[in-house]
Amino acid sequence: MKFRHVGKYREEVLDKKQEHQPKTFAVRLLQNLEHLLGVVKQKMPKILTQYMEYLSTRYKALWSGEYLSLKPADVSSLTTGLDHLSDYPQLARNYINYHFQLLQLPKETFWEIEKVEITQRTYLRSALVPRYTNLEVLTAVTNRTNAIELFKHHVIEYVKWRIADEEERFQTLEELRQDILSMETENTGSVGVVGEVEAGKLITRKDSCHWDVALHDLDDRELKYYVCCFGDFTNVRLLNKRFKLTMEHTIARGDPYCDCVYHDMRIAEDVEHPSREFFDSIWPLADKED
Repeated sequence: MKFRHVGKYREEVLDKKQEHQPKTFAVRLLQNLEHLLGVVKQKMPKILTQYMEYLSTRYKALWSGEYLSLKPADVSSLTTGLDHLSDYPQLARNYINYHFQLLQLPKETFWEIEKVEITQRTYLRSALVPRYTNLEVLTAVTNRTNAIELFKHHVIEYVKWRIADEEERFQTLEELRQDILSMETENTGSVGVVGEVEAGKLITRKDSCHWDVALHDLDDRELKYYVCCFGDFTNVRLLNKRFKLTMEHTIARGDPYCDCVYHDMRIAEDVEHPSREFFDSIWPLADKED
């Protein structure tokens, strides 16, 4: 199989600015937390109250200034329809104050109506650091194995809910391959190698991860993996519901690359994943020619 090198690493991509509406962003993050609380209640109801109290205390300790009270804002406007957070508004308040702090939101911003420009780095940190914290605190309330299993269940079900009405992006693996190859011309700052579609499989290797760079200060690699990578196994349904992703190594977990294989289950006879040695050997095989 021939492989083609794609992309050019550019960390400055993380400094590229994009526009966001703070309230919309905050509600989406609260929906994610609400779903996690629902999973905890369903699977381990005895720890729910303690978990919410621990979370609220942790977020209160992390933020250095009040955002919500500076404007005529009511936290209930952010928690409409969210049962657990409506019942525990202090947790929602502390969570969003910390999120706005990570967002580097100017204190004078009318966050309910204004749009703000933030860098990609800031966007990633403001969304992912709280999720990492949610999992980290969960490991303090129950044992690590239970915490990770709860979080995994949350990620799978939450992603399914988020993408339920989304249209599939590709009909074939070849369409996906061409999209990955477009990294060469789109200046995404990502680097990797991509193979050819054979027997219903597309083998790729990602050699850079902006998410990992943005979260460089988070020390627990295993928790970072579940926050950054685990959702990919369900998100692959956005590409095509008949696609399946296998991945055994990821940069977020401390590996030198992410080894991704996309299987079209209409064609592939198995979901066997190539060995570590195979992925290690791709560089000398990489071929920039079609």
